[in-house]
Amino acid sequence: MDKDDQPLPSGPELMAQVQAQLPPMALQMNGFVRTRQKRQQQDRRLVTVLRFGDPIPMATYTLSDNFGEPITQVQVSWLQGQPHFQQWDAEGVALPVPSPEDEVIDTGLTWSDMSLDFLWWPGAKALERDIVKTRSSVVLEIEAPPGRDDVDMLKLWVDERALFIVRAEFYDAEGELLRRIEVDKIKKVNEELWMVQDLMIYDRVNGRHIGIRFDEVIELDEAVYVEPVMEEMP
Repeated sequence: MDKDDQPLPSGPELMAQVQAQLPPMALQMNGFVRTRQKRQQQDRRLVTVLRFGDPIPMATYTLSDNFGEPITQVQVSWLQGQPHFQQWDAEGVALPVPSPEDEVIDTGLTWSDMSLDFLWWPGAKALERDIVKTRSSVVLEIEAPPGRDDVDMLKLWVDERALFIVRAEFYDAEGELLRRIEVDKIKKVNEELWMVQDLMIYDRVNGRHIGIRFDEVIELDEAVYVEPVMEEMP
Protein backbone atom coordinates (compact mmCIF):
# COMPACT_ATOMS: atom_id res chain seq x y z
CA MET A 1 0.00 0.00 0.00
CA ASP A 2 1.27 3.47 -0.90
CA LYS A 3 2.03 5.60 2.18
CA ASP A 4 -0.44 8.25 1.01
CA ASP A 5 -3.19 5.61 1.14
CA GLN A 6 -2.37 4.56 4.69
CA PRO A 7 -4.41 5.96 7.60
CA LEU A 8 -2.93 9.02 9.28
CA PRO A 9 -1.24 8.31 12.61
CA SER A 10 -2.74 9.61 15.83
CA GLY A 11 -1.52 13.14 16.59
CA PRO A 12 -0.66 12.52 20.28
CA GLU A 13 1.09 9.24 19.44
CA LEU A 14 3.14 10.90 16.70
CA MET A 15 4.20 13.74 19.05
CA ALA A 16 5.18 11.17 21.69
CA GLN A 17 7.40 9.51 19.06
CA VAL A 18 8.96 12.89 18.20
CA GLN A 19 9.73 13.49 21.89
CA ALA A 20 11.24 10.00 22.17
CA GLN A 21 13.61 10.83 19.29
CA LEU A 22 15.25 13.68 21.22
CA PRO A 23 18.93 12.81 21.83
CA PRO A 24 19.38 10.91 25.11
CA MET A 25 23.08 11.79 25.39
CA ALA A 26 24.35 15.14 26.68
CA LEU A 27 25.34 17.39 23.78
CA GLN A 28 26.94 20.81 23.38
CA MET A 29 26.12 22.65 20.17
CA ASN A 30 28.20 25.72 19.24
CA GLY A 31 26.98 28.18 16.65
CA PHE A 32 25.48 31.61 16.12
CA VAL A 33 22.22 33.48 15.58
CA ARG A 34 21.98 35.89 12.64
CA THR A 35 19.11 38.40 12.59
CA ARG A 36 18.26 40.39 9.48
CA GLN A 37 15.74 43.24 9.40
CA LYS A 38 15.56 45.51 6.38
CA ARG A 39 19.22 46.29 5.60
CA GLN A 40 20.58 45.61 9.06
CA GLN A 41 22.26 42.39 10.21
CA GLN A 42 23.36 41.28 13.68
CA ASP A 43 25.15 38.15 14.86
CA ARG A 44 25.20 36.61 18.34
CA ARG A 45 27.23 33.59 19.38
CA LEU A 46 25.18 30.72 20.80
CA VAL A 47 26.22 27.76 22.94
CA THR A 48 23.46 25.22 23.58
CA VAL A 49 23.79 22.33 26.02
CA LEU A 50 21.08 19.66 25.72
CA ARG A 51 20.53 17.10 28.48
CA PHE A 52 17.27 15.41 27.54
CA GLY A 53 18.42 12.14 29.10
CA ASP A 54 18.79 13.58 32.63
CA PRO A 55 16.26 12.73 35.38
CA ILE A 56 14.86 16.21 34.76
CA PRO A 57 15.40 17.00 31.06
CA MET A 58 17.01 20.38 30.59
CA ALA A 59 18.73 22.70 28.13
CA THR A 60 21.01 25.68 28.69
CA TYR A 61 21.47 28.51 26.19
CA THR A 62 24.33 31.02 26.45
CA LEU A 63 24.37 34.04 24.15
CA SER A 64 27.49 36.16 23.64
CA ASP A 65 28.52 39.04 21.44
CA ASN A 66 30.91 38.68 18.50
CA PHE A 67 33.89 39.02 20.85
CA GLY A 68 32.74 36.14 23.02
CA GLU A 69 31.57 38.29 25.93
CA PRO A 70 28.51 36.68 27.55
CA ILE A 71 25.23 38.59 27.37
CA THR A 72 22.73 36.24 28.97
CA GLN A 73 22.14 32.62 29.88
CA VAL A 74 18.84 30.77 30.16
CA GLN A 75 18.08 27.32 31.51
CA VAL A 76 14.93 25.44 30.52
CA SER A 77 13.82 22.43 32.55
CA TRP A 78 10.88 20.22 31.57
CA LEU A 79 8.84 19.07 34.55
CA GLN A 80 6.05 16.73 33.48
CA GLY A 81 6.23 18.16 30.00
CA GLN A 82 6.00 21.80 31.10
CA PRO A 83 8.94 24.17 30.44
CA HIS A 84 10.29 26.16 33.38
CA PHE A 85 12.76 28.98 32.73
CA GLN A 86 15.61 30.63 34.63
CA GLN A 87 17.67 33.54 33.28
CA TRP A 88 20.93 35.21 34.31
CA ASP A 89 22.79 38.30 33.09
CA ALA A 90 26.44 38.49 32.00
CA GLU A 91 27.56 38.61 35.67
CA GLY A 92 25.55 35.54 36.65
CA VAL A 93 22.91 37.55 38.50
CA ALA A 94 19.41 36.05 38.31
CA LEU A 95 16.95 38.00 36.18
CA PRO A 96 13.14 37.90 36.20
CA VAL A 97 11.93 34.56 34.87
CA PRO A 98 11.14 34.95 31.15
CA SER A 99 7.92 33.78 29.55
CA PRO A 100 8.02 31.56 26.44
CA GLU A 101 6.81 34.44 24.24
CA ASP A 102 9.49 36.88 25.49
CA GLU A 103 12.20 37.92 23.03
CA VAL A 104 15.71 36.52 23.51
CA ILE A 105 17.61 39.78 24.06
CA ASP A 106 17.74 41.49 20.63
CA THR A 107 17.79 38.42 18.37
CA GLY A 108 14.13 38.36 17.30
CA LEU A 109 13.86 34.83 18.70
CA THR A 110 11.47 33.93 21.48
CA TRP A 111 12.24 31.53 24.29
CA SER A 112 9.51 29.32 22.84
CA ASP A 113 11.57 29.15 19.62
CA MET A 114 14.72 28.24 21.52
CA SER A 115 13.22 25.68 23.87
CA LEU A 116 10.83 24.13 21.32
CA ASP A 117 8.27 24.06 24.12
CA PHE A 118 5.53 23.49 21.54
CA LEU A 119 6.69 19.87 21.26
CA TRP A 120 4.85 19.31 24.55
CA TRP A 121 1.62 21.13 23.68
CA PRO A 122 -1.28 18.67 24.05
CA GLY A 123 -4.13 17.94 21.67
CA ALA A 124 -2.32 17.43 18.34
CA LYS A 125 -4.62 16.54 15.43
CA ALA A 126 -3.31 14.90 12.24
CA LEU A 127 -4.68 16.72 9.16
CA GLU A 128 -2.97 15.34 6.07
CA ARG A 129 0.29 14.30 4.45
CA ASP A 130 2.55 16.75 2.62
CA ILE A 131 5.91 16.64 0.86
CA VAL A 132 8.71 18.75 2.39
CA LYS A 133 12.10 18.63 0.67
CA THR A 134 11.09 15.44 -1.19
CA ARG A 135 10.15 13.62 2.04
CA SER A 136 6.69 12.63 3.28
CA SER A 137 5.53 14.57 6.33
CA VAL A 138 2.39 14.47 8.44
CA VAL A 139 0.80 17.86 9.08
CA LEU A 140 -0.47 18.35 12.64
CA GLU A 141 -2.62 21.12 14.09
CA ILE A 142 -2.36 22.08 17.76
CA GLU A 143 -4.26 24.76 19.66
CA ALA A 144 -2.07 27.00 21.80
CA PRO A 145 -2.28 26.23 25.53
CA PRO A 146 -3.95 28.63 27.98
CA GLY A 147 -1.90 31.73 28.69
CA ARG A 148 -0.31 31.96 25.25
CA ASP A 149 -1.99 35.15 24.07
CA ASP A 150 0.70 35.66 21.42
CA VAL A 151 -0.46 32.72 19.29
CA ASP A 152 -3.75 30.91 18.69
CA MET A 153 -2.78 27.80 16.70
CA LEU A 154 0.26 25.89 15.52
CA LYS A 155 0.85 23.68 12.51
CA LEU A 156 3.70 21.16 12.56
CA TRP A 157 5.18 19.14 9.70
CA VAL A 158 6.67 15.89 11.03
CA ASP A 159 8.98 13.82 8.82
CA GLU A 160 7.17 10.49 8.97
CA ARG A 161 10.29 8.34 8.63
CA ALA A 162 12.80 10.29 10.74
CA LEU A 163 10.18 11.54 13.27
CA PHE A 164 11.72 14.99 13.01
CA ILE A 165 10.00 18.40 13.00
CA VAL A 166 10.84 19.97 9.65
CA ARG A 167 8.50 22.98 9.77
CA ALA A 168 6.39 24.85 12.32
CA GLU A 169 3.95 27.69 11.61
CA PHE A 170 2.24 29.88 14.21
CA TYR A 171 -1.10 31.59 13.49
CA ASP A 172 -3.29 34.17 15.19
CA ALA A 173 -7.03 33.86 15.85
CA GLU A 174 -7.80 35.19 12.34
CA GLY A 175 -5.68 32.51 10.72
CA GLU A 176 -2.88 34.92 9.76
CA LEU A 177 0.66 33.56 9.76
CA LEU A 178 2.79 35.01 12.56
CA ARG A 179 6.04 33.00 12.43
CA ARG A 180 7.50 30.12 10.47
CA ILE A 181 10.34 27.88 11.66
CA GLU A 182 11.91 25.57 9.09
CA VAL A 183 14.81 23.15 9.20
CA ASP A 184 17.08 24.04 6.29
CA LYS A 185 19.87 21.52 6.84
CA ILE A 186 20.63 18.61 9.18
CA LYS A 187 24.00 17.23 10.25
CA LYS A 188 25.07 13.68 11.09
CA VAL A 189 26.54 13.49 14.61
CA ASN A 190 27.10 9.74 14.74
CA GLU A 191 25.71 6.58 13.14
CA GLU A 192 22.42 6.91 14.99
CA LEU A 193 21.93 10.65 15.46
CA TRP A 194 21.18 13.52 13.12
CA MET A 195 20.84 17.08 14.45
CA VAL A 196 19.75 20.41 13.02
CA GLN A 197 22.60 22.39 11.46
CA ASP A 198 20.65 25.30 9.93
CA LEU A 199 17.32 26.57 11.22
CA MET A 200 15.49 29.42 9.49
CA ILE A 201 12.82 31.55 11.19
CA TYR A 202 10.59 34.11 9.49
CA ASP A 203 8.97 36.65 11.80
CA ARG A 204 6.19 38.02 9.60
CA VAL A 205 4.90 40.48 12.22
CA ASN A 206 8.22 42.37 12.52
CA GLY A 207 9.62 41.60 9.06
CA ARG A 208 12.68 39.78 10.43
CA HIS A 209 14.56 36.78 9.06
CA ILE A 210 16.51 34.84 11.68
CA GLY A 211 18.97 32.04 11.06
CA ILE A 212 20.54 29.68 13.58
CA ARG A 213 23.59 27.68 12.51
CA PHE A 214 25.36 25.06 14.61
CA ASP A 215 28.93 24.60 13.40
CA GLU A 216 30.00 22.08 16.04
CA VAL A 217 28.28 19.33 18.05
CA ILE A 218 30.18 17.79 20.98
CA GLU A 219 29.08 14.77 23.02
CA LEU A 220 29.55 15.49 26.73
CA ASP A 221 30.21 13.19 29.67
CA GLU A 222 26.78 11.82 30.58
CA ALA A 223 28.04 10.76 34.00
CA VAL A 224 28.03 14.38 35.14
CA TYR A 225 24.47 15.23 36.16
CA VAL A 226 23.70 18.91 36.65
CA GLU A 227 20.74 19.58 38.94
CA PRO A 228 18.59 22.31 37.35
CA VAL A 229 18.08 25.52 39.30
CA MET A 230 14.57 25.47 40.71
CA GLU A 231 14.38 28.69 42.76
CA GLU A 232 11.81 31.24 41.63
CA MET A 233 10.15 28.74 39.35
CA PRO A 234 6.37 28.70 39.50
